[in-house]
Amino acid sequence: MEIDKILTSDVVDLTSLKSFFATDKDALIQLIEVFIKDTSPRLDTLEQSTKTVDYTEVKNISHFFKSSFGLMGVKCVNEIAELEKLADNRAEEVTVKDKINYVLPISRESVAEYSRILSQLKAL
Repeated sequence: MEIDKILTSDVVDLTSLKSFFATDKDALIQLIEVFIKDTSPRLDTLEQSTKTVDYTEVKNISHFFKSSFGLMGVKCVNEIAELEKLADNRAEEVTVKDKINYVLPISRESVAEYSRILSQLKAL
């Protein structure tokens, strides 16, 4: 199976990855591994703020995710940017929690999708 056949998804937008890394399997593997390793624990931390909002943590994680999610085509970049602003402005907890509850499933599904893609790339 060729790389371009693996780099298809209804979950994430792979346009950036295809334009920068479509011919470099090793770079793709490395990038996806780092994305999964860096994203998963931050999602767990973000989930803790659905109980009690840690504004500083939510802001920092959201800021980190903006560029990462943009490159990786995660389909909630705008909502992540909104979440960062909400945390920075110390919006009502219920508003912050609602936004977190919106982005978490999309983010987790994206990590799962990249895990699938990674497995296929490694099998090449």
